[in-house]
Amino acid sequence: MLELKRQTFRQNLRKSSAFTQVTLDDDCIVKDNKPDILKIIHTRGTVVFEDSKVSSQTVWVTGHLNFVVLYRSEDNRIESFTDSVNFGEKLFMEDLEESDSVRLKGKLEDLNISAINSRKVAVRALFGITAVCEKTVEEDVVSGLEADDTFQQKKETRQVLTLAASKRDILRIHNDITLPQSSPNIHTIIYENVDVRNLESACTTGQVQIRGEAHVSILYRSTEDQMEWYETMAPFSGAVDVEAGNGQPISEIFCNPGEYELVPAEDYDGEMRSLSLNQALDVDIRLWEEKDVEILSDVYSLSEKLNPQIKPISVWKLLVKNESKLRVAEQLSLEEGQERILQLCSCEGNVELDSVEQVENGLKVEGILTVNILYATSDDHSPIAHAGEQLPFTQIIDVPGMKEEMTGICCELQPGIDQLAVNLMDSGRFEVKAAVSVTAFVLKEEYLDKITEIREEPLDAVELLNQPGITGYIVKKEEQLWDIAKRFHTTAGEIMETNGLKSASLQQGDKLVIVKRVCES
Repeated sequence: MLELKRQTFRQNLRKSSAFTQVTLDDDCIVKDNKPDILKIIHTRGTVVFEDSKVSSQTVWVTGHLNFVVLYRSEDNRIESFTDSVNFGEKLFMEDLEESDSVRLKGKLEDLNISAINSRKVAVRALFGITAVCEKTVEEDVVSGLEADDTFQQKKETRQVLTLAASKRDILRIHNDITLPQSSPNIHTIIYENVDVRNLESACTTGQVQIRGEAHVSILYRSTEDQMEWYETMAPFSGAVDVEAGNGQPISEIFCNPGEYELVPAEDYDGEMRSLSLNQALDVDIRLWEEKDVEILSDVYSLSEKLNPQIKPISVWKLLVKNESKLRVAEQLSLEEGQERILQLCSCEGNVELDSVEQVENGLKVEGILTVNILYATSDDHSPIAHAGEQLPFTQIIDVPGMKEEMTGICCELQPGIDQLAVNLMDSGRFEVKAAVSVTAFVLKEEYLDKITEIREEPLDAVELLNQPGITGYIVKKEEQLWDIAKRFHTTAGEIMETNGLKSASLQQGDKLVIVKRVCES
């Protein structure tokens, strides 16, 4: 029985994936402590997953759509309320097993909230759910034999992307924000929004460092019962512990903002001039290493017949880890009949990718930057108004060697906003300037032949005797010395010695004298 030497590495395999669209259609009652609705100004929604139950080939997903409604009441005051609509959805996922874990992502595609009457709203929403099941496996390949020189081994070195560490965690961030002296004290927050911008991550020894900025905007009622607004950027940083060996790994880190809590708080003087922000970031970390793996690709013996059993396995090759930045700038006008702008209060932004297409040496990414602004008007009956715009963009992400027809491509893309500013031009026009980033981690699936076992049989003595003892041979195109030696029952070393070769490299047309080698049984 031959003793096989093996080399082990970790792989992250995608077992299954599924996508479904969910339509929600529900009516919600305005809470008793809120005044009647006269006009809806602005709405916002977020998909939140609560639980996922995995069974054979299916996953049951439950969650809710959180939404916020900013409106003008019948006494011309600005108010808001929050509510949610629950959902449950079953997704079919081939090869899914009960022990597997599933990664979920929700994308709100459309949200329409309208007033049925002063105490009831109709919520219509469309969102997509993407479910992915991945599994970490230990893969081993035969790197050689423990055998004497009658066994001829052909080896090759392949660079494969191996998984050094994988972790999903929640990073909790806290910020204390103090209002500037020019802003009056807070009595109640009417409407708030927190989004994450300028996210960056870095891998250090034993940790992944994450930093960014929380864009915070609020409309609030002061202690003098006046409508006020405040907007700021709050920097944050945190770390997630990850054990990934001693090398310098290639990091694939994606952060998705989760739920947050923003409440007014007292400052050192006991006045309501601070904001306490607690937010959660869903962090998905994978650390990779490019590892040279030595593989035994073929073997033969001069004393017996060997039948290697081959099984193809897939491995990942890193094509590129890239961060592409795009500047978006556009001048926009309010719709006819819309309230004129007196002063800008806040701007919210969100980026979604619509399509990804393989092109020559890159990926063509198309997406939409959605911008929502709240502004003060000169109309006392409608002091706050809203304007929303969707700005399409196209970006080419450089991927050297990419071809349109290339198969086996896996790309993970995360869009984000680094900067977003809205400048007022006049009462009916404004300019949006934004810096959009797209982080891309692009892999290509390749295959290698893995020897699973080597079966030993006696040599066919008749076949061996029928082979000529000495052969003159002319090298064909791309032939290798090792393969010629195997064919004529000798060794590469013997051919080099017989022909006085100093190198195993051959050229088409080279003439060789080959002497069959026979071992005593």
